[in-house]
Amino acid sequence: MKIKNIKIINVKGIANRTFDLNLIPNKPNILVAPNGFGKSSFSIGFDSLKRNKIELDEKNYHLNDSNNKPVIEMTIEDISGIKNLLANDTTNIISNEFDVFVINSQLMAKAKKMNISGNIIVKSSLEISPITLIKTIPSKVLFSYNVTKARQAFGTNGFILSNIISVFKSASLLHSIINEVNFSKFVQVKTSRTLSILKDEINEKTGTKKQIKSWIEEYKKAEFEDISEFNKLAKILRNFDGISTDTESYLAAFQVIETALSMKANFQKAANYVFYLDEKDYFTTSINDFIPANVQKRFDIKPKVSGSSLVIEWPKAHEISNGQRDILSFIALLMKAKRSFKKQNCILIIDEVFDYLDDANLIAFQYFVTNMIEDMKSKGKNFFPILMTHLDPLFFHNNCFNKHKLKVAYLKETPYQSSQHIINLIKKRGDSTIQQDVDKHHFHYYPTPVSIENEFVALGLPKAWGCSEKFHEFINFEVEKYLEDKKDYDPLAICFGVRVKVEELIYDQIKDSEKRQEFLDLHGTKKKLEYCEKIRHSVPDTFYLLGIIYNDELHRHKDDDNVRAVANKLENFVIKKMISGIFSKT
Repeated sequence: MKIKNIKIINVKGIANRTFDLNLIPNKPNILVAPNGFGKSSFSIGFDSLKRNKIELDEKNYHLNDSNNKPVIEMTIEDISGIKNLLANDTTNIISNEFDVFVINSQLMAKAKKMNISGNIIVKSSLEISPITLIKTIPSKVLFSYNVTKARQAFGTNGFILSNIISVFKSASLLHSIINEVNFSKFVQVKTSRTLSILKDEINEKTGTKKQIKSWIEEYKKAEFEDISEFNKLAKILRNFDGISTDTESYLAAFQVIETALSMKANFQKAANYVFYLDEKDYFTTSINDFIPANVQKRFDIKPKVSGSSLVIEWPKAHEISNGQRDILSFIALLMKAKRSFKKQNCILIIDEVFDYLDDANLIAFQYFVTNMIEDMKSKGKNFFPILMTHLDPLFFHNNCFNKHKLKVAYLKETPYQSSQHIINLIKKRGDSTIQQDVDKHHFHYYPTPVSIENEFVALGLPKAWGCSEKFHEFINFEVEKYLEDKKDYDPLAICFGVRVKVEELIYDQIKDSEKRQEFLDLHGTKKKLEYCEKIRHSVPDTFYLLGIIYNDELHRHKDDDNVRAVANKLENFVIKKMISGIFSKT
């Protein structure tokens, strides 16, 4: 299966946008976009999917207008072909195909008003939202099974029945029984009469427990297998560790049927309570495994009953480190997601987590996601973990996902095609015939030009660019296009333009001719900036911050992915404003 595209209409900051993604199951699918693009709106749309429709919070309608009806459309492709799935405020076809879970930041601001001597003082704090693991705890209904009563009800040979109390404590077994067996068929005349006859025949036999069971195995097995619903129940029970033979499964099935029919609606309620206890135990054990002993000792972090729900309440944000807070709340939500995925196809959207973890917790985060992928894959599920981020994972130093397994999609179209000539110039900058001149006059600011056209021609580079003035005319023209919001600018040319402009602005501050020459002779923009501060010239912080644009990108060029990384940074609103600011200086 593949998710080809997703269309979102009227969700918070998204008016109408189609994302061509081609997402692949059982791999980390990372969606990259700059801040402010609408990643959170994307997540909110999916987080608002309910069973039968989209239910948007009032503040999440596009333009805060509830008349802007939300829509999510998905185009998927599987062995049956291409299908379109729709969800809106009246329907949700997506839920027929997918379970969806969204994880986002759990940190919230909280204000408390205090009246001190008639003065109202507001005290604010950061808190971690409690995580509701189970919204509604089912009523405590217990199974009415009792082996002594079951043997009496069976008849004369009831002593051959084993105690199956453990069956009624197994959540996984009960889940299969509840979802696969139709108990109403056991009150139908034909099935009821057949089972009654078989039970009478068993009670008429004489002998030891072992002898009677051997007789059932040899002479009655075929008759039990002919009763389809009974045989289905027996097969489910046969997979249980405590039931070792087919005959044991038949005798256990009699007891399960008797219990279900006598309890009626309470049978389902009792199963629901076992499911709840199993969920509670899972969350308690799993969370405890990942909480450091000192933190657990101080705060006793575990699932607790609050009203009618099972929740985890976290310490105050100032009582626990940011790293512990982020990773623990993420783990809890990841476990909740894992337990909620029942369908063959599952989507997990992770927003506002990947971007802000520290180094160690980022690795831990990737470890848990990778393990979940492997677990879901082993169960034969089509699992789509979608990580929303403004960081390009192909150039993120602490990314440990296997890059060959990553599927990266860029939500915002950026002009990441760079001139092959400029790429070749970067690659050939170390050639001995041009290195000294290029490093001084082309790649940095120098008040006098240089002309090395013949050397450029010999290396297959544009002849005109051999004149540093012509090259700077080219990069300045590209900067103009970039600042005018045109989409065909050359990203690498902007890097050159920013570097040269920064150095020119600093050079112009220096009036002493000897110091100017010392400035020009230094290698590296950062060293030039530090020199200016040393000689008591003011260097705006912006000049240092823009090193993210003019530094590494002009030294480590390998392929077009690097150009894309530059373009993504350039599309950031704040970075564009910073660049615009330096080019507006005279």
